[in-house]
Amino acid sequence: MIKYNKIILTLTLLASLLAACSLTGKARLESSAKNIIDEINKALEETKKDVNTDAFTSTQTGARVGGPKTRNAKIRIADLTIEFLKATEEEAITFKENGAGEDEFSEIYDLIYRTAEAIEKIGMQSMKQAVEGAAKENPKTTADGIIAIVKAMKAKVEKIKGKQTKDN
Repeated sequence: MIKYNKIILTLTLLASLLAACSLTGKARLESSAKNIIDEINKALEETKKDVNTDAFTSTQTGARVGGPKTRNAKIRIADLTIEFLKATEEEAITFKENGAGEDEFSEIYDLIYRTAEAIEKIGMQSMKQAVEGAAKENPKTTADGIIAIVKAMKAKVEKIKGKQTKDN
């Protein structure tokens, strides 16, 4: 538990540092996505001893098969992902107001997709499919499309987080 507190403290300090440096726009999103991916990798490494990720199946990836630390890791990653998605939505709105082009929105979509890939490693199932499905229904090169994709992924993450907190 001490390791988790240290990680959360580190993430809080990083967030404060980013705010103090006034990193905005794409750089802020890239940094946020990188932090999530790094945090997922740390969580996987730290819990490797106690979490049997090899026991994950296509239908079971929770505490019953991976151990109780899986639940804590998923909740932590869900919180980080939700923060990232909020920042992404805000940035898409800013880009829309400033008349950004398709390339910028496509890059945002790539960040969202890479984040979805990464959080599947911790056992959050079907994240890539949720993002891809939303992208099929909504253009990933427009602000409105990105916002719809963000909302679909956010709903999926919140559903998974709800399952984890309900099991406590």
